[in-house]
Amino acid sequence: MIGKTGLTLLLAGGALLMAGTVIAAPNGAELAKKCERCHGKNGISDKKEIPNIAGFSTAYFSDTMTAYKNGTRQGEKFKTEGHDETDMNAIAKSFNEQELTALGDYFASQTFVPREQAFDSKMAKKGKKVYKKRCRKCHTSNGSDPEDDASILAGQSMQYLESQLEQFANGKRTTQPKKMKKQMKKLKEGDMPALLHFFASQQ
Repeated sequence: MIGKTGLTLLLAGGALLMAGTVIAAPNGAELAKKCERCHGKNGISDKKEIPNIAGFSTAYFSDTMTAYKNGTRQGEKFKTEGHDETDMNAIAKSFNEQELTALGDYFASQTFVPREQAFDSKMAKKGKKVYKKRCRKCHTSNGSDPEDDASILAGQSMQYLESQLEQFANGKRTTQPKKMKKQMKKLKEGDMPALLHFFASQQ
């Protein structure tokens, strides 16, 4: 027969075991392996259509993934060799909130690596002027500050940035901030390509 003290110890031990099972934190590094085929090891992608996500802030990563998860941001279809076509909406839905936080913390701990890509120096020079006039207030440090609303723009693939700017321009990014929409309307012909070369020049 178990005494009162023994029963208390058994119940306490059982509670600790259950608690340990419930609160075990997801492993961000292990979860990140699911992202490698598109975003590359440690978030450094070699695909022009895909951004480097290493160095993104936890807050920006979590907010972006939540937007994909609830459908307020639409992901483009993408297919890698040997795998089925998918998009970020489906991928985001495969993670729970705790896993997204763990992933965000992991990628935030990695070092962003700018893309090595060709750019036109004259276009980049023009783009710098456009950046200072239209973008610098929100996208600080030439677009390299991970704490900004759009995280890291400097050194991203030109092809990726072009696709995102086009989504802003044609209204496909329906959740864009009013300040972004306002500045996009003020861009003149040639400003957008110039911006792309400017951000690409940040290597």
